[in-house]
Amino acid sequence: MLQLSRPKLLTWLQLASLITVITGAIAGLGSHPATDFAWLWLFDLLQWPIDGNPALFSSDAHAINAVLGGVMMGWGLLMFKLARDDLFQEPIRAAMQAALLFWFVTDSTGSFAADLPGNVVLNGAFLLLFLIPLRLLKRA
Repeated sequence: MLQLSRPKLLTWLQLASLITVITGAIAGLGSHPATDFAWLWLFDLLQWPIDGNPALFSSDAHAINAVLGGVMMGWGLLMFKLARDDLFQEPIRAAMQAALLFWFVTDSTGSFAADLPGNVVLNGAFLLLFLIPLRLLKRA
């Protein structure tokens, strides 16, 4: 069984939160054709095989990318700030876990409905990145 100290688990959560912020920044850069290349590449990867499709985002997609980027960056910053030893208590752990599970089910259901199963896999990786330390913190 994996055993890490509380400070190390909180550091893990903060790193996961920073990854969320960085992903949000990349999504936000997807709001303009001059800066959307990384987000386009991710969507191409998620729609395997990598074939240059999508080659561009519509203006509506650019707007959605801006909103998604902002939400992800804010969500990541919130989780980063909450994963501090002086603040992190059981109600915060439980709320973070519930929010992550709610996000996972909602986002993955929508991704499946939109015929983007690669995003369900990516969501699973993000979920595990957070769920493992959250579950271990419950036991600590």
